[in-house]
Amino acid sequence: METVYTKNIIEFVTVALEYCNYLEHAGERTKGEFVPVMQKVLALLYLKAAIVEKPVTLGDTDVPTTVTEPDYQNIQNKISGVMGESDDYFDGEAASSVSENLSDIYQSVKDFIMNYKQGNQALSNDSLAQCIDDFEGDWGIKLLNCIKALHNIAYSSENADLQGDDIEG
Repeated sequence: METVYTKNIIEFVTVALEYCNYLEHAGERTKGEFVPVMQKVLALLYLKAAIVEKPVTLGDTDVPTTVTEPDYQNIQNKISGVMGESDDYFDGEAASSVSENLSDIYQSVKDFIMNYKQGNQALSNDSLAQCIDDFEGDWGIKLLNCIKALHNIAYSSENADLQGDDIEG
Protein backbone atom coordinates (compact mmCIF):
# COMPACT_ATOMS: atom_id res chain seq x y z
CA MET A 1 0.00 0.00 0.00
CA GLU A 2 1.31 3.39 -0.97
CA THR A 3 1.32 6.11 1.64
CA VAL A 4 -1.44 8.69 1.84
CA TYR A 5 1.06 11.21 3.17
CA THR A 6 2.79 12.23 -0.06
CA LYS A 7 3.46 15.90 -0.79
CA ASN A 8 0.65 16.12 -3.36
CA ILE A 9 -1.89 14.51 -1.04
CA ILE A 10 -0.91 16.71 1.91
CA GLU A 11 -1.26 19.80 -0.30
CA PHE A 12 -4.69 18.61 -1.49
CA VAL A 13 -5.76 18.02 2.12
CA THR A 14 -4.54 21.49 3.09
CA VAL A 15 -6.47 23.27 0.33
CA ALA A 16 -9.56 21.08 0.88
CA LEU A 17 -9.53 21.91 4.58
CA GLU A 18 -9.26 25.64 3.84
CA TYR A 19 -12.14 25.35 1.36
CA CYS A 20 -14.38 23.63 3.90
CA ASN A 21 -13.47 26.03 6.70
CA TYR A 22 -14.18 29.04 4.49
CA LEU A 23 -17.60 27.70 3.49
CA GLU A 24 -18.46 26.89 7.10
CA HIS A 25 -18.00 30.61 7.84
CA ALA A 26 -19.46 31.91 4.56
CA GLY A 27 -22.34 33.58 6.38
CA GLU A 28 -19.86 35.96 8.00
CA ARG A 29 -18.68 37.26 4.59
CA THR A 30 -19.98 39.79 2.12
CA LYS A 31 -20.27 38.90 -1.54
CA GLY A 32 -17.35 41.26 -2.14
CA GLU A 33 -15.19 39.15 0.17
CA PHE A 34 -16.59 35.75 -0.81
CA VAL A 35 -16.37 35.90 -4.61
CA PRO A 36 -12.64 36.71 -5.02
CA VAL A 37 -11.60 34.23 -2.33
CA MET A 38 -13.68 31.47 -3.93
CA GLN A 39 -12.20 32.24 -7.34
CA LYS A 40 -8.73 31.58 -5.96
CA VAL A 41 -9.54 28.67 -3.64
CA LEU A 42 -11.53 26.83 -6.31
CA ALA A 43 -8.74 27.20 -8.85
CA LEU A 44 -6.25 25.85 -6.33
CA LEU A 45 -8.58 23.03 -5.24
CA TYR A 46 -9.00 21.95 -8.87
CA LEU A 47 -5.25 21.98 -9.44
CA LYS A 48 -4.47 20.03 -6.27
CA ALA A 49 -7.19 17.44 -6.97
CA ALA A 50 -6.01 17.00 -10.56
CA ILE A 51 -2.42 16.41 -9.43
CA VAL A 52 -3.29 13.69 -6.89
CA GLU A 53 -2.90 10.22 -8.31
CA LYS A 54 -6.05 8.25 -7.48
CA PRO A 55 -5.10 5.32 -5.26
CA VAL A 56 -6.37 1.80 -5.73
CA THR A 57 -9.07 1.05 -3.18
CA LEU A 58 -8.15 -1.47 -0.52
CA GLY A 59 -11.51 -2.23 1.06
CA ASP A 60 -14.63 -3.70 -0.42
CA THR A 61 -17.08 -1.51 1.48
CA ASP A 62 -18.17 2.09 1.07
CA VAL A 63 -16.26 4.70 3.02
CA PRO A 64 -18.17 6.41 5.83
CA THR A 65 -19.89 9.70 5.13
CA THR A 66 -20.05 12.40 7.75
CA VAL A 67 -21.85 15.30 6.06
CA THR A 68 -25.53 15.00 6.87
CA GLU A 69 -28.41 16.53 4.94
CA PRO A 70 -28.79 19.29 7.60
CA ASP A 71 -25.02 20.00 7.31
CA TYR A 72 -25.36 20.25 3.54
CA GLN A 73 -28.40 22.52 3.78
CA ASN A 74 -26.65 24.74 6.32
CA ILE A 75 -23.67 25.27 3.98
CA GLN A 76 -25.91 25.82 0.96
CA ASN A 77 -28.04 28.37 2.85
CA LYS A 78 -24.96 30.31 3.99
CA ILE A 79 -23.61 30.50 0.44
CA SER A 80 -27.00 31.34 -1.05
CA GLY A 81 -27.40 34.12 1.51
CA VAL A 82 -24.06 35.62 0.55
CA MET A 83 -24.59 35.25 -3.20
CA GLY A 84 -28.15 36.61 -3.21
CA GLU A 85 -29.51 37.11 -6.71
CA SER A 86 -26.13 36.13 -8.17
CA ASP A 87 -26.48 32.54 -6.92
CA ASP A 88 -28.28 31.20 -10.00
CA TYR A 89 -26.54 30.85 -13.35
CA PHE A 90 -26.75 28.88 -16.58
CA ASP A 91 -23.86 26.43 -16.97
CA GLY A 92 -24.29 26.00 -20.73
CA GLU A 93 -26.57 22.99 -20.36
CA ALA A 94 -28.96 23.73 -17.51
CA ALA A 95 -29.85 26.18 -14.76
CA SER A 96 -27.55 25.80 -11.79
CA SER A 97 -26.52 27.60 -8.62
CA VAL A 98 -23.23 28.47 -7.03
CA SER A 99 -24.54 27.46 -3.61
CA GLU A 100 -25.66 24.00 -4.69
CA ASN A 101 -22.48 23.23 -6.61
CA LEU A 102 -20.18 24.47 -3.87
CA SER A 103 -22.17 22.43 -1.34
CA ASP A 104 -21.83 19.30 -3.51
CA ILE A 105 -18.07 19.83 -3.59
CA TYR A 106 -18.05 20.50 0.14
CA GLN A 107 -19.85 17.23 0.87
CA SER A 108 -17.33 15.08 -1.00
CA VAL A 109 -14.27 16.95 0.25
CA LYS A 110 -15.46 17.19 3.87
CA ASP A 111 -16.26 13.47 4.00
CA PHE A 112 -12.72 12.78 2.78
CA ILE A 113 -11.14 15.17 5.30
CA MET A 114 -13.06 13.70 8.22
CA ASN A 115 -11.98 10.18 7.26
CA TYR A 116 -8.40 11.32 6.64
CA LYS A 117 -8.24 12.90 10.11
CA GLN A 118 -8.85 9.46 11.66
CA GLY A 119 -5.24 8.54 10.88
CA ASN A 120 -6.18 5.11 9.52
CA GLN A 121 -4.14 4.68 6.34
CA ALA A 122 -6.53 2.19 4.68
CA LEU A 123 -9.56 4.39 5.41
CA SER A 124 -7.68 7.49 4.23
CA ASN A 125 -6.63 5.68 1.06
CA ASP A 126 -10.15 4.52 0.18
CA SER A 127 -11.70 7.85 1.11
CA LEU A 128 -9.17 9.65 -1.10
CA ALA A 129 -9.98 7.25 -3.96
CA GLN A 130 -13.69 8.05 -3.50
CA CYS A 131 -13.07 11.80 -3.40
CA ILE A 132 -10.93 11.72 -6.56
CA ASP A 133 -13.57 9.52 -8.23
CA ASP A 134 -16.17 12.15 -7.33
CA PHE A 135 -13.85 14.87 -8.66
CA GLU A 136 -13.39 13.09 -11.98
CA GLY A 137 -17.05 12.25 -12.47
CA ASP A 138 -18.95 15.04 -10.75
CA TRP A 139 -17.57 17.92 -8.79
CA GLY A 140 -14.62 18.81 -11.03
CA ILE A 141 -16.93 20.13 -13.73
CA LYS A 142 -19.19 21.77 -11.15
CA LEU A 143 -16.13 23.55 -9.77
CA LEU A 144 -15.14 24.80 -13.23
CA ASN A 145 -18.68 26.03 -13.89
CA CYS A 146 -18.66 27.89 -10.56
CA ILE A 147 -15.35 29.53 -11.41
CA LYS A 148 -16.89 30.77 -14.66
CA ALA A 149 -19.99 32.06 -12.85
CA LEU A 150 -17.87 33.78 -10.18
CA HIS A 151 -15.65 35.29 -12.88
CA ASN A 152 -18.73 36.75 -14.59
CA ILE A 153 -19.93 38.19 -11.28
CA ALA A 154 -16.54 39.67 -10.39
CA TYR A 155 -15.85 41.22 -13.77
CA SER A 156 -19.27 42.13 -15.11
CA SER A 157 -19.70 45.70 -16.35
CA GLU A 158 -22.22 46.44 -13.59
CA ASN A 159 -19.50 45.71 -11.03
CA ALA A 160 -16.70 47.60 -12.80
CA ASP A 161 -17.11 50.68 -10.64
CA LEU A 162 -16.88 48.76 -7.36
CA GLN A 163 -13.63 48.70 -5.44
CA GLY A 164 -13.84 45.01 -4.52
CA ASP A 165 -15.41 45.31 -1.09
CA ASP A 166 -19.05 45.07 -2.00
CA ILE A 167 -19.62 43.21 -5.26
CA GLU A 168 -23.27 43.19 -6.14
CA GLY A 169 -24.85 41.19 -8.90
